[in-house]
Amino acid sequence: MQARTRTQVGASFWGILFGLALAALLGTAVIKLAPHYMTYLTVKSVMNDVAEDPESADRGRRGVLDLVDKRLYINGVASLPKGAFSVTPQKRGKELGVDYEVREHLFGNLDAVLTFAHTVQIKE
Repeated sequence: MQARTRTQVGASFWGILFGLALAALLGTAVIKLAPHYMTYLTVKSVMNDVAEDPESADRGRRGVLDLVDKRLYINGVASLPKGAFSVTPQKRGKELGVDYEVREHLFGNLDAVLTFAHTVQIKE
């Protein structure tokens, strides 16, 4: 009996093609969805800053929302839906919240739905 001297090593054409297709799919998703996550991180940062600002404790609902709008404008965030922010009175201060969803077309008939929510306490 003769021993095998060569064995097959490496990836096949179909394996490489599948890997490239998967990389393209993930790359497309990252490129299209990353800006929405960056916007959300900016919104969270603005909300935390407003909650820590002593000036926001003395303001009413409209005043707090104006502070948020001004800071979002400074940071270049203008794509949030109207009514995404809410200010509700609590026993000790106010609660500032954001809740919105974004739909992003990826390719073909495939869309991604991203939901974002965050709340902070504004202490008096």
